[in-house]
Amino acid sequence: MLKLNRRSFVAASGAIAATSLTGLARGAVGDAGDLKPMLLPPPISRSERLQRIARAQALMRANDIAAVLVESGPSLDYFTGIQWWRSERLTAAIIPATGEPIIVTPFFERPSIAEQLGIAAEIRTWNEDQEPLKLVADFLAERHAAAGRIGMEETNRFFILDRLQRQLPRATLVSANPVVRALRM
Repeated sequence: MLKLNRRSFVAASGAIAATSLTGLARGAVGDAGDLKPMLLPPPISRSERLQRIARAQALMRANDIAAVLVESGPSLDYFTGIQWWRSERLTAAIIPATGEPIIVTPFFERPSIAEQLGIAAEIRTWNEDQEPLKLVADFLAERHAAAGRIGMEETNRFFILDRLQRQLPRATLVSANPVVRALRM
């Protein structure tokens, strides 16, 4: 009679699983002989991203939206090429109805953001003792949009809306769906 302890049982189980998977893999490779290599689409160009921003700006003007704020996520990548994760530290693009967008990010993230940025945009940084949405509010004031309708991309987190509304009490925060969803769907 074969006597197994926990360690030899786990080792034997692993060997059996590996053998089974190897057989499956061999079968899958054998069946793949008639597959053709798949061509990948070309990377999204700078000119295509600029066209996206131009179309977004036209939709903003048509919908009386002075600017759109897009934080980290797929829409940020769609417009700027920046592939960034969400954290407690804001990284976002503010796209005005006219003119170039800005990117707001922590000071220490600037080099990484600049490396990924696929469009012409100023990068404004903030330090840990600063309110990043003050940078957004200042930019909107420069663009005479501080009392206008500011579009919020639908996945923006509540703290962004809340803190921006405190910075811009005369602004009206609205859904950016007529702009962002119209382009991305």
